Amino acid sequence: MVFGKLFGKGKAKADQTSPQFAAAAQGAEGGGRTIDAGDVPWKGDPAEAACNFALGHLIQNLPQRLTIDGGLHAETYVAAAGAIAGFAAQSTLFDRLRSSPDAKIQIAETADGHKYYFADELNLMLVPPTEAEAASCVWPLAAGAAVEAGLAESDVPDLNAMFAHVAKSLGSEAGGWPSVAAGNRPHMRGRELLKIVWPVATTCFSGRFPGSEHDYGAAPRIWWSAIAARAAARVLADTRDVLPPATALTILMETAIYCSKVEGKSLA
Repeated sequence: MVFGKLFGKGKAKADQTSPQFAAAAQGAEGGGRTIDAGDVPWKGDPAEAACNFALGHLIQNLPQRLTIDGGLHAETYVAAAGAIAGFAAQSTLFDRLRSSPDAKIQIAETADGHKYYFADELNLMLVPPTEAEAASCVWPLAAGAAVEAGLAESDVPDLNAMFAHVAKSLGSEAGGWPSVAAGNRPHMRGRELLKIVWPVATTCFSGRFPGSEHDYGAAPRIWWSAIAARAAARVLADTRDVLPPATALTILMETAIYCSKVEGKSLA
């Protein structure tokens, strides 16, 4: 499959009709940053408020989960956002396919005993075929955020090379690591990172937090991919001053591609 360059805006415009969103963006525990909700793809959905809260909570709580001794490792933060975006894309696709039993999803087991999913439909959850679908997919949002962070469009990393790297490295020592210099590697490979951060994502999607009696409402699984994609684009903006946007985009997308293929049962 050959992919073209389809960029979206990493920074969306504010939705002034949802004042609750600004509060949610400050995190379940209070404090933190506000973000722009924009003309989100779930706008008008009965669960719009729950999706807005899930996005705000994910943006706030992911860095808190990764902070160690007051520090946040930029490459690991970016990879974590990519891991969530990739696995969320898989989750949303499988939710859609419950009514399509004839979908051609293939599964392969590598020599190390791990299993991975392969399907064009899965790739298209990350890289949309049309502009109309760009607001729900991680590649156009992340690439747009990288360009806004100062990356020239002519220097955007080759998407086909990213997919090729992930496919060729599955089952090898390079599997789950992005194709960046050793000094820019995350602290752990995609599978291990996903085990740590996916529970953060599902808690945010659920709208319920340990120790809190407040229920923000659950974001439907059909919107998980879009929510995670927007959160991932925000991470590129967060790290623009400490990590070259081309490097950040490579880490994010290759981790997203990898984690979109990981079989959930093998995470245990």
